[in-house]
Amino acid sequence: MLEYHIDFKGQNLSEQITQGTISLFGVIAFLVGLVLQDIRLSMYIFAAGIVLTGLLVIPAWPYLRKNPIEWLPSREKLAAAAASKQQQQEESSSVDLKSKKNA
Repeated sequence: MLEYHIDFKGQNLSEQITQGTISLFGVIAFLVGLVLQDIRLSMYIFAAGIVLTGLLVIPAWPYLRKNPIEWLPSREKLAAAAASKQQQQEESSSVDLKSKKNA
């Protein structure tokens, strides 16, 4: 099955990769266009940078899913666990009272 969720640290990493690669390709495209006086080549280089950036960060690659989110249990589960714990405590206290009476 295809995973499409990334974790919060993966989101931060993908943002840094996006900013870095687009900035790098922007500077390279500008310098190549300036030196060669070719705006078309400059645009192609920048477009290649955008495509490469998309390939690096748009799919939910495993390096973007290394820190999965651990969700808290639902309120219903917490209430059921608390009720179960309370029932166990009541049972153990009644057993203690019975053993003290028998002693």
